[in-house]
Amino acid sequence: MSRRKLGHYEIVEALGQGAMGIVYRAHDTRLGRDVALKVLSPDLASDPDRLDRLRREARALAAIDHPNIVTVHSVEEDDGVHFLTMALVEGQSIEERLRAGRMALSEFYEIAGQLADALAAAHGKGIIHRDLKPANVMVTGQKRVKVLDFGLAKLSEPDGPREVTYLRTDIGIVMGTAAYMSPEQVQGHALDQRSDIFSMGIIFYEMLAGARPFERDNMASLFASILRDEPAPITGCPDELWRAISRCLAKRPIDRFQTAGDVRAVLTTLRQLSASSGRTGTVAAAPRVAGRKVVVLPFVNRSADPDNEYFSDGLTEEVISDLSRIGALRVISRNSAMTLKGKLVDTPTLARELGVTHLVTGSVRRAGTSLRVTAELVEVKTDAPIWSEKFTGTVEDVLGIQEEISRRIVSALEVKLTDSEQRQVAERPIENVVAYDGYLRARQEMYRWTGEASDRALRLVDDALAIVGDNPLLYAIKGQIFWTQANALLGPFDESLYRAADCAGRALALDANSYLGIFVQGLVAGVRGRVEEALEHLRRAHALQPRDANVITEFCRFANAAGLRTQGVLLDELVRLDPLAAFTPFVKGTFDSVNGRFGEAARAARRAIDMAPEPSPMHVLTAMQIAEAGQRAEAARVLENVGRAFEGQLIGSFAMFLKHGLEGSRDRALAHVTPDFARMRHDHFARAVADGFALIGRNADAITWTRTAVEGGFINYPCLVEHDPFLAPVRSDPAFQELVEQIKGRWMSVIAWEREQGLVPSGQGVG
Repeated sequence: MSRRKLGHYEIVEALGQGAMGIVYRAHDTRLGRDVALKVLSPDLASDPDRLDRLRREARALAAIDHPNIVTVHSVEEDDGVHFLTMALVEGQSIEERLRAGRMALSEFYEIAGQLADALAAAHGKGIIHRDLKPANVMVTGQKRVKVLDFGLAKLSEPDGPREVTYLRTDIGIVMGTAAYMSPEQVQGHALDQRSDIFSMGIIFYEMLAGARPFERDNMASLFASILRDEPAPITGCPDELWRAISRCLAKRPIDRFQTAGDVRAVLTTLRQLSASSGRTGTVAAAPRVAGRKVVVLPFVNRSADPDNEYFSDGLTEEVISDLSRIGALRVISRNSAMTLKGKLVDTPTLARELGVTHLVTGSVRRAGTSLRVTAELVEVKTDAPIWSEKFTGTVEDVLGIQEEISRRIVSALEVKLTDSEQRQVAERPIENVVAYDGYLRARQEMYRWTGEASDRALRLVDDALAIVGDNPLLYAIKGQIFWTQANALLGPFDESLYRAADCAGRALALDANSYLGIFVQGLVAGVRGRVEEALEHLRRAHALQPRDANVITEFCRFANAAGLRTQGVLLDELVRLDPLAAFTPFVKGTFDSVNGRFGEAARAARRAIDMAPEPSPMHVLTAMQIAEAGQRAEAARVLENVGRAFEGQLIGSFAMFLKHGLEGSRDRALAHVTPDFARMRHDHFARAVADGFALIGRNADAITWTRTAVEGGFINYPCLVEHDPFLAPVRSDPAFQELVEQIKGRWMSVIAWEREQGLVPSGQGVG
């Protein structure tokens, strides 16, 4: 540019050229400071509509005021020349930094976390970058990350520099730097924040590997690689970090992290683990060996007596439990494994749906006291067994056989056990075989989720206790059965909770580290409305048994009620451990729902219904998540199915109340309100009742039930004051405003606890 001055800005030097124009260093003569000026190309500046869009983007970006996003001061014009004024960033781009070689883990974590923070802040304002690349990420001398050109690349014209690629499609012009495009960007589809997450994954990969994951000689093959190829793993990259980067690079947006905040939370956790292990060096660049992920298929009951099914199921669960304690393995949970029972699923399908490297199959034949067990370990890649064996003995030998199967599997996988893992595999919490048999039967009855079955389960546990005396595992499982009665509305609420708490206390008096006892303590506290206490217990249970999918599910449930932001991290782990259980997408949908992401919540709700199509209490809440996305007719159909299936029962009345509420039929809705509704007094159920009353204009009742939900542990302040769409009619009511103000302090305290636990970045606010 020949001019040396624009308005009161004196041009000092050109800093570089971007898609929208040339960037200059300039001196602001009015304020006495140096700034960056981006002088817009004449074509862009001459289009009034696009210039107006640019101004709106600049205002939105200026409102972010985030330490990791370059500050935009203004959009100005001087004698026909349009330009942006921005804070001047002194430092080095990631692109320049990588010329010196790939990063050490410590440097990676420091930069990557800030980059994810920047994206989370911008996405929260509805701004998508669309041209995220190493050249647009600056690192100052103080290691402060600054993201440039945020939200502006989408305004460019198709005549910019060669590094920026433009694709004309039937919906317009797609822009971005080719090597950092997402699959949907390559295809010209509409973009959301998950496109930026894919681009960020490419940057993460390049930071650690020193090379891009999709590197080709020409544009056509590059785009084909982005759409088709899986990136080569980075040797030496810690398994959990590699999984996180791979998740960012998933081809389908739905399979990626759904928010940059989720990415940031994962990085925070992994950085802490890296620091505690002392691992800070640079990762190697050669191909790595993939981690071992195992599914134990339900052992087949070959006995003449079908009633021995519990025995084969119990053996399956115990092998899963043993293998889950081994850090080098990832094992699909009992919930998902049992969904495959009796199904003929081929190995390639299992590999595709579960992402497993190995599967275990087996059978059990029991005749009287005689026992014969076969087990086989199959490598998915070759669909060939790498170990198989037959075990014979008596029922008295079952514990030894179970332990031996687990050890042989570990040996065949060439996994070395730590001393702690050796002790856990050899551990026998119930030595007496008859009592152990009763325990297996009781657990199977508990999973039937009926009042009659839970009563049978309690009798079986009492029989086992009569044989062995006080036993922490038996007391803990008894407590879980009582809690299930209260939670699923199968028995007297208060009495069941009292008995559950008593059993948990007995278990912990015998073994202070009984994770199942601690788990039950957390469940009882949560349903009693003491959500803060519940989270404490459940976090401790998770620390003791991190691979228990039920612990993760319940932590996420109460975290959703409390309004935490941690669930994204744990939900990713839950998807890996429990991909076939309907509660996995249900809990994910609840997380999205309480945070106002109704489209994503509805998609997760539909997946949960598809995975468990039989009407159930879960369907009531998934229907409301679908309704929140505006699909009321679809939700009403789901609720009607539940109402018919449970006609004459509390859940059936509840479903029909909500159905008619969604349809705007006040009298029909009220006809289904029964005195039994008083039993639905915990967290999400009570909030759904409040929603139902708000839908039919009974605002006072809606506020009363919101208070019931709060007393039942729902203290998610942002959800109540902003996100729940059905509560909109009552938000201006002084009684509602007084109620939510009373819980704001509790919510802020639990958010502070979350930060103290290292579950979210320390710089993340509570607003």
